[in-house]
Amino acid sequence: MNECLVCKGKLREQQVTRMQEYGGHWVLIENLPALVCQQCGETYYTPQAHDRVIDLITGGAEPVGVETVAVLDASA
Repeated sequence: MNECLVCKGKLREQQVTRMQEYGGHWVLIENLPALVCQQCGETYYTPQAHDRVIDLITGGAEPVGVETVAVLDASA
């Protein structure tokens, strides 16, 4: 895949950060390989990247850090 499905822009391989919910908790995954559109920013993950995410969140990997995130309610 080398063309964005949204805007037809060119895709480039790069490392991204992804937020993933699992078991009621959010996990931040850094340095995940992805294809990113250079025109609109749409991000595509390969099957191998998807498998890596599953391995990290289900395999008990030790976190390299812990962050605190503010939660805001848009309905209020």
